[in-house]
Formats: sequence, C-alpha cells, structure tokens
Amino acid sequence: MRHLTVGLVLLVLTLSAYRSVWSAGWVYEDRATLTAATESASWARAVSNWTWRMTPTPRAAHLVNLACHLVIAVLLGLLVRRLGLTTLGMWVVVLAWLLHPLTTETVAYVKARSEQLVLIGALLAMIAAAGRWWRPWGLVGMVGGSVLAVGAEPSGVVVVLLVPLVIWYGRHRYWREVPLWAPWWFPAIIAAELILGGILWYGGLRAVVNADTEAGLAVVTAVTWWQWGLAQSGAVWYWCLAVVWPAFVTPDLDVDRLSGLTRGMGVGLMLAGAVIAVRCHRTRPLVTLALLWTLCAIGPRLLVQTPRSYLNAAQFASAFMGVTLLAGVGAEHLRERWTQHITERGV
Repeated sequence: MRHLTVGLVLLVLTLSAYRSVWSAGWVYEDRATLTAATESASWARAVSNWTWRMTPTPRAAHLVNLACHLVIAVLLGLLVRRLGLTTLGMWVVVLAWLLHPLTTETVAYVKARSEQLVLIGALLAMIAAAGRWWRPWGLVGMVGGSVLAVGAEPSGVVVVLLVPLVIWYGRHRYWREVPLWAPWWFPAIIAAELILGGILWYGGLRAVVNADTEAGLAVVTAVTWWQWGLAQSGAVWYWCLAVVWPAFVTPDLDVDRLSGLTRGMGVGLMLAGAVIAVRCHRTRPLVTLALLWTLCAIGPRLLVQTPRSYLNAAQFASAFMGVTLLAGVGAEHLRERWTQHITERGV
C-alpha cells in the first residue's frame, strides 16, 4: 500500500510538472522531423518514424512523449530493484528521473522521442540481462530490447555495451546455475564482434566518425576527432554540472563557446569516473556499474561526428540514468550511516 501511495504521489507531481505540454506547440525541429518521418522509407529510425507518423498533432505527440517518460521511470525502477537496490534507493532513482529538470527536453521536444525509445529498448534488454539471461525469455528480452533501441535511433547501439555490463555485475549471483556455454564474458565477446562488424559494414571507422552526411562533417569542416572529442567533453562537464545545479539546464547550449578549461575538466571528470569505477569494482560493484553505465552512454558521442549533434540534454538522458543509479546508491549509504550513528548514540 505504501508503494502504491508513493507511486501515485510521484505520478501526480509529474503530471503537474508537465501540465504545460498539453498546450505546447511544435518546437525547434519537431515539424521538420514529422515531415521527414512521413516521407522516409529508410530502416534507420524506423520505429521512431512510425510513432511520429501516428502523432500528427502537438498535443498527441506530447502525450506520447509523456507516456514514454512514465514508462521509462517504471522500467528503471524495475531494473534497479533487480540490481539489488532497496526500496529507498529505487524511489530516489525514479524520483530523479521523473522530476529532474534535465529530463524535461525528452518530454517537451517531440523529436527527442527517439531517445526515449532507445531508453525503453535498452532498459528492457538490461532487465532481461539482470536475471537468468541465458534462458529463453532472457535471450528474447535482450534481443527484442536491443532491436527496439537500434530501430529507434542509431545511437541505440549503446545497448550493446550496457547489456554485457549488467551481465558482468550479476555474474556472482547465478554462478551455480550458469551453463558452461554461457560464461559472463561470452556476451562481451559477442558485443565486441557486433561493434567491429557494424563498423566494417558501415564502411570503416572513418565513415562512422563522419556519419549522416555524404562527405562527412569532419571532412566538410576540417574537424579532427580530437577536436570533436574535446568539444563533446566540454558538453559532458556542462551537463554534469546541470545534474547538480539544475539552473544550468538550457535547451540551446552553445558548446562552441565553452572554454578549453571546461573541455579539459570534462576529460578529467570522465577519467576520474573510470578510475573510481576500477577501484570500487570489488568493494562497491554497484557504484562501478553506475559509473560505467554513464561512461558507456557518453563514449560513442565522443567519436561519432554528426550534424548538429553536440551533446544536448535529451542525448545525455541515457547517461543520466547511470547518474540516478549512483544517487540511489548514495541514498542507501547515507541511510546506513545514519542508522549506524543512531545505534551508536543509543548504546
């Protein structure tokens, strides 16, 4: 009963926070996206194109985006519970996802629905991977979720990194039941082969780096990978600041104006996260999982150069889910420390 009450309160708060979307119109590239979806016959973004065609009016489109936002919250809650978070940690994660200003763009910006569908597919695959993944339903869940993620947006390939990560985390939980043909590292090998095969199929690493244009953005603008990666690193630093201080959230971040110091701090932040993840993998594996989740979601954005694709709030959403998991772990740790403190004082 308590869970139902908390869930209803969060639902009411979310609907109240997003009440303005009912009267909102198209913004930014929404109209162009709808037109392109109507005319496109490409397999890329096929799932997203289908949903865009089904919502020709702003109200219907925003309703679907809001529904996706709520579905993501439910799936995220289910996943973190399967990963071992307590009820407190789960509600902290769900609360952060539903009401943090950083996720506003995924609801208010209709074009960002493709990112939402990626998250839904990735979460479904990760939920399947968090259990006895080698069984038929687990394999179906992982494959089905992965197909949904990749069919919604090319960036959905991040699911290929996240699923083996979840399997690694749960490797000790079911070690007595795992068949010999399904060691925890087997999905990682498959993921590496899929990534390598995808790069070769697409035309090589140079073609991937210069995605979405005939000549390639880097060729047209003479931008090297290093310059692109530094610019994206600056955006990473900015959005991480926005997580802590939501006043930084903006729908139109000018990444090119970020200083070299900001970009360097972004690189340093990601390196620090990687180091902490390695150092904590035995003592606090859930912290390692949260940090690597965030880094894996960001990683491809540092490589692939696509037009108008500097990291925005909607694209940071998949990394933000890793941050919410970290917040849930932190809330549990604070409760443990507080309980210990009260016990010691009582003694």
